[in-house]
Amino acid sequence: MSEVINQTRPGNPWMKFMVGTAIWAIVGGISGYLLATQTKGTKLEDAVRLVFERDFVSFMSVLLGFILLGIYVFSAIIFALAIVNKRVANNRALTGGLGSSPSSRKAYPYILTFYVAYTAILGVLTFYQFHPQGLSSMSWPLFLIGLTSGVAMVWTGHRLWFLLDEFFRAIWLEAGALASYIMLVIVLAAGCAMAAGLMPAASLYSGLVLYQIIYLIAYGWVAGKRDPNMLEMGEPEEA
Repeated sequence: MSEVINQTRPGNPWMKFMVGTAIWAIVGGISGYLLATQTKGTKLEDAVRLVFERDFVSFMSVLLGFILLGIYVFSAIIFALAIVNKRVANNRALTGGLGSSPSSRKAYPYILTFYVAYTAILGVLTFYQFHPQGLSSMSWPLFLIGLTSGVAMVWTGHRLWFLLDEFFRAIWLEAGALASYIMLVIVLAAGCAMAAGLMPAASLYSGLVLYQIIYLIAYGWVAGKRDPNMLEMGEPEEA
């Protein structure tokens, strides 16, 4: 019995997770203490205090929003290159596992359009997060950009659903369901915390940004589970 325990204990993922978390917590605590003592009474402390006092949740959501904008712009550039460059298309890690099969090459223009439209909508929402009242001269242009981008997303999503095979449709559905379940749990917990006055009210923009982060992680996890080689270099068997 003791031999079995000794054999299974080193491979226990929960133990590794807990030990790793504890180590990082200790290192983070020591680093935070040293940083706080060194910056106390300086301009850096005033800047950090201003950020936290204004609204940490709003600050983090905008920061993550800018990171997502960068990811979507980078993705649009990658798929634009994949249309004209087969070497880029062959890199399954960059193209989300699609590769350079004929069906995938047909899908790339629609994926490019989808990312451009998604980036435009997220950019408009980020703009209004900074300027809640908006600019009167920009109202109609931003509305037309959002409307056009929304129609483009629906159209390209519909085309991609029937253009790609069942394998990728299953991944999208599974990742979306997993992300929605996680998001539901977070929303319920956050709602209870807000009702109890433990945290300030969060905006819809913060929820949207958080869901996108969760979905990207869920997509990578689901794709890796379904095909461990999906996000590696090389050509997929079917796409």
